[in-house]
Amino acid sequence: MAIIYISVYALTILNIIGVKLAVVLLVISLFCFFEIFTSDEMKFKILINPIYKVVDFVYISFSQYAFGGMCCALLMLRIKLPEPLEQQNVVFKILSFLFMVWTLTTTLQQKYVIHTFGEMYKIFTWFPINKIDFNEKLDEACSILVSIEDRIYFERNAYSFFSLKYIVRILKNKISTQRGNKRIVCVFSAGNRFIRNIFDESRGYSTIPMQLVRSLGIKRGYNYKYRRKIFEILYSRMFFKGIERMLNEDQVAQKQYFKKYLLYIYFHKVNTFLGDATFSKFLNAFDMKYNKKNNKDIYDCSNEGIFIACMGLSKRATYITKLDSKKFICLRSQ
Repeated sequence: MAIIYISVYALTILNIIGVKLAVVLLVISLFCFFEIFTSDEMKFKILINPIYKVVDFVYISFSQYAFGGMCCALLMLRIKLPEPLEQQNVVFKILSFLFMVWTLTTTLQQKYVIHTFGEMYKIFTWFPINKIDFNEKLDEACSILVSIEDRIYFERNAYSFFSLKYIVRILKNKISTQRGNKRIVCVFSAGNRFIRNIFDESRGYSTIPMQLVRSLGIKRGYNYKYRRKIFEILYSRMFFKGIERMLNEDQVAQKQYFKKYLLYIYFHKVNTFLGDATFSKFLNAFDMKYNKKNNKDIYDCSNEGIFIACMGLSKRATYITKLDSKKFICLRSQ
């Protein structure tokens, strides 16, 4: 990527190509690099919708490879002031160079990185849907998780919170809590709170699929909350819709349980917190071993333990302390 950026920038500085052509060359080069010549084979299988491919290309380019900085660097090269101020043009040349340095630094440092689709899909090969036992115990575990984390999970068609029904429900709840104000003020205030809460660090309206795709996809840079939230919104739909389509096309057994299947994968992947303890995977709170596959499955856990671990997802299980070690030991031994 750095070589591509340097090459196009050099061609533009030498006036071999114009800015418009440089941007076009970059777009074509990066799209081919990310979507056509990629070594990520699962991306070809999951992302077949052309719109999804464009969205994936745009997101990766701007979030991981500072494409916006590169565009600014190129545009600065072509800004020319009127004749009386021609001597000030050097300022834009310097700014262009600084943007270029920032772009290359960001690209090479890779502080924010997402996993390939192959890496994200790997856990689905460990636990194929046709091997899962969708029994009463799993139903109980799913009910506990959904009641705590995402109450309309089974009702919602969308994977993220961007469903009309879900947004209207949130806004109605916010408006109902504001009393004594004029209706238009309440509506405006509720909308403002809704927008701000989207990027809230603790919750942010993250649905269960959004939480799952975040755990599957963010390799580095979790603290970049705006990039992470956009990733959750975009890829929860693209990734899971792609997997659902694959299961339907292959006529895989038990594909009708896809939503419960995602909850089963959730138990094996998403981290939880109990008091001061952090567990990289939900079921680690029960087997206390950090293997790729847990020694215990959700079927082996008590409903009480599942409830406590689910509360820990949002760090609400803070009452589990050393003074209350019996509960913690009970949870570990289930």
